[in-house]
Amino acid sequence: PCIPREKKKIEIVELTINQVEELDLLYPVGCSVWFQFDEVDNSNDGDNPKQSFRTGVVSAVLIDLSSRDIMYKVSLTTRQGTEQSEMIPEYQLHYAPRCPVSVSKSSSSTMGTNTHLLQGEILMCMAKSQHDININVVMQLMEQARLSNISNDFEKLIDILDQLASVPVSHQILSETFIGKYIVTLKSHSNDIVGKQAHALVEKWKGIANEEKDQASHSSDNKFSYFYTILIVEKGNEFHVADNVSAEHVQYRKVPTLGAEETESSHSTITTAPGLC
Repeated sequence: PCIPREKKKIEIVELTINQVEELDLLYPVGCSVWFQFDEVDNSNDGDNPKQSFRTGVVSAVLIDLSSRDIMYKVSLTTRQGTEQSEMIPEYQLHYAPRCPVSVSKSSSSTMGTNTHLLQGEILMCMAKSQHDININVVMQLMEQARLSNISNDFEKLIDILDQLASVPVSHQILSETFIGKYIVTLKSHSNDIVGKQAHALVEKWKGIANEEKDQASHSSDNKFSYFYTILIVEKGNEFHVADNVSAEHVQYRKVPTLGAEETESSHSTITTAPGLC
């Protein structure tokens, strides 16, 4: 007779506060978070799409003992005003506005060291598709290429063409940015190296356009990356706003408790800045 297999028992255990602190997790208890950025509504205004997300506060951290996966219990208020909790995996969470964070000083820095970290506070989190990211990169490089060509800085122009060759482009990006038409004008450039690089780029992009004619969709362009706008705190109470900070360069920053009557707003870096309240 066929004996049914016993279902694997999933043991999920809630971690204690001390265990959470020892693990140094991205989202400790009390951290305000945004999640479920998956839906982006472009129906009303294609140039200014509205992003859908939910917000809550981490109330507990749990671990699946079999897989060692971390789960977060997030408390949130529904539209009806009732309190509820949901279990959210780490990869779906993002820091909400007013979260105190540490930011690596450059893209080459890592969050594993305190040597090059700046203090800051989250102002906004944005989900951007890979398509939008690549368009912005192409547009910036095209403008830099034009300026370099006008100023006869051919060495910089050659470097920009090298960078363009490494940017993942699609037929849609080529159509929207007109980068191909500009690079074509460089094929007959007085500088032989510029001309050769421009010719190679045009041929490469022609091949991409031809390949995509046979493809029904481009799912890679629909993947989202997450970026923060952060108020950076400099020495001497100086501030500046950093845009498009990649999520991997941001980590929650613990703020010392000032007293029993301290509220969530007292964790805000902004509230300590003279003239900003």
